[in-house]
Amino acid sequence: MSAKETLERHAGELHEATGLGVDVVEAEGNRIFILIREVPLPPGLFKVNKSDVLFLADNQYPFSALDMFWIDASVVRADGTVPQGAEQIEDYLDRHWRRFSWHRNGVWNPTSNGLLDHFYFMESRWAAEAKR
Repeated sequence: MSAKETLERHAGELHEATGLGVDVVEAEGNRIFILIREVPLPPGLFKVNKSDVLFLADNQYPFSALDMFWIDASVVRADGTVPQGAEQIEDYLDRHWRRFSWHRNGVWNPTSNGLLDHFYFMESRWAAEAKR
């Protein structure tokens, strides 16, 4: 099974678990984008309640780990500041994205649903950030 086919299967499982729309978009080179639409953000953490989220994978997925995540570039904390590690703005899919350079410190398991694991990792980091 190709990386894109695996990602599409995993995207379907992410959709079933969360109810969110998930698109898998192959790009030039070996990049594959996973666009998760209108993800709810932790109440009170950001100035907005929802944002699209972007994950980047490659043609080696699931054997290459997902790392970091991106949200709409305009999203900032409720007090107007930018979270530490999220200062960088990058352009993908004809949009501006705020890169969250928050890295996984655990072992990557290529036999599990990496998209769902990475989504839960992102949510847990946001939850920890909201408690600060």
